[in-house]
Amino acid sequence: MGRISAPRPVTRSVYYFLIVGVVLLSIVLYLTLFVFIYSDAEGNSTFSFGSPLSFCSSNANQHAAELPPTITTTTIIARPTHLATAEVTTTPVEAITNPEPAYCNYCTSTDEVCKRYGSFNLARSRAYEGPNARLKRVLRKVRSGQKIKIGIIGGSVSKGHGLRDRRHNWSHIYAEYIRETFATSTSSDPANVEVELINGSVGATVSQYMETCFREHIPEDVDLVIIELAINDQRLEFLAKGYENLIRAIFALPQQPAIINIQVMALMFPTITMGGDLHTAVAQYYDTPILSLRNVLLPHILRSTQLNSSDNSLEEYWFNHDQNGVDLRHISLHGHRMLGDLLKSFTSRVACEGWREEQAQHASMSGKDSDVVGGWDWVPYDSDRYEGLTLSLPNPNEGEQVSEYVPRLSLFQKFDHTTALRPAIPFCRTATTLSGNGELSSPYAHLLEALPAPLSTDGPDAFAMWNHPQNPGKVWLTGRKPGVKAAFTVQTSALGRIRVTYLRSGSYGLGSAWCWVDDNRNAGKRLDGHWQYKDVHVANSEVIAENATPGEHILTCEIMKETRDPAGGTEFRIVAVDAL
Repeated sequence: MGRISAPRPVTRSVYYFLIVGVVLLSIVLYLTLFVFIYSDAEGNSTFSFGSPLSFCSSNANQHAAELPPTITTTTIIARPTHLATAEVTTTPVEAITNPEPAYCNYCTSTDEVCKRYGSFNLARSRAYEGPNARLKRVLRKVRSGQKIKIGIIGGSVSKGHGLRDRRHNWSHIYAEYIRETFATSTSSDPANVEVELINGSVGATVSQYMETCFREHIPEDVDLVIIELAINDQRLEFLAKGYENLIRAIFALPQQPAIINIQVMALMFPTITMGGDLHTAVAQYYDTPILSLRNVLLPHILRSTQLNSSDNSLEEYWFNHDQNGVDLRHISLHGHRMLGDLLKSFTSRVACEGWREEQAQHASMSGKDSDVVGGWDWVPYDSDRYEGLTLSLPNPNEGEQVSEYVPRLSLFQKFDHTTALRPAIPFCRTATTLSGNGELSSPYAHLLEALPAPLSTDGPDAFAMWNHPQNPGKVWLTGRKPGVKAAFTVQTSALGRIRVTYLRSGSYGLGSAWCWVDDNRNAGKRLDGHWQYKDVHVANSEVIAENATPGEHILTCEIMKETRDPAGGTEFRIVAVDAL
């Protein structure tokens, strides 16, 4: 039989190895129990030594609000491996007393708009967001239970072209959202949240008209103005200047209203790009947000037609239909619904951000910590703090001062240190606010009337209101014979500019007129009603005088014998007179 060897004695090095292993195992167990890996709703893993309170989600606050007022129990799921989870209950802490409102649910499980369109498309729609100081102020007003007025300045899309029910209009959808959302946040009945919607949209109009005549269509005491002129304006600089003048004039209104720019889409013009693409730079300069329907829809339309050139299903769905087929200029009720939804999502984001800023301010004033950081001003780097040198940063509280600042210079002016534009007060008298029966269709409008003789021609040949028999809604101040005059009182302000808006057509037999200001007939301008585009009938604005002294002036127009109409027509139709 063989011998069995005796076991070797355990060496000292083995004992050392076992001790080190025990220590390492203890450290792992400690980290497993006290350091937790937290994954947020979007799948991002973060380390946390306590309860993770997500700034982007309202769920944590909402759950806490459902607990008893004196104790809050926070449950954290520890995930040291993929094989096991453990639940740990922390020590009771003070209850959260201000749960986030329901509209702080952007792209969470209760956000129906995000479920419908997805966060990708919603992000694309926000062409420019900005800090929205004005809009937050308006939303604070409605949250406090005060009445707000929303004015719409747009073209035929916003007027509701092709819609059979005004409730399908995007503006109606948005007003109802304001009532319902902020009634819920204030625990009141929607009927008690007073929102007055004034749709001042006019078909076939451009920024050049609206910059001076918008007050004929919406009241002066509006709180929020939504502008939709992106496809009405061509991509021309003078229209972009008109858009800028419109924004500056709106900011000068008594309530200093907020502005939201919305841009729809039209695919029937020679180019996809339209005036809205020039509006974008102006809107950013004045820190007014932009929501773009085109940003959302066009990539999908282009992609679908690239895959199948005969596929027009998206155009048929998103655009209106008329007797000629798909109308690629006016969106359908589906497009209106999407536009309303995009506005709802954006406004909820802004309202929630405003609410959080208020909570942070309250916490700061009471000496408490807040999860929200930021504010009006920025803090310089230490390297910027050089003794004896002026910091190239704003003074304290300067951020709040510029939050609703209207730039002293036009975007189209050269920079300098001294020029400051005075607020322009638009003056307008227009025939577009008249109905077919001769009554004003807007309670804010003023009648376009010629001055009495001898300044204007009187009698049967005088300029008079006339509407097309086949379209009673189209009304013009019309004269027909050479030598007939119409004179108007106009009031200039900051720019000293005086204009006449008149109809141009290639088939209506329109003539020409000579227009001048005060007694300066020789410095007048000729306006031709006839042009080469036979089937296009649009209003055109012409500057008659610039740099006129502020105050009252007399504008006169006289029908000329000379005419560009091949048939010798001399009829002349005035749409509006205005001044800035």
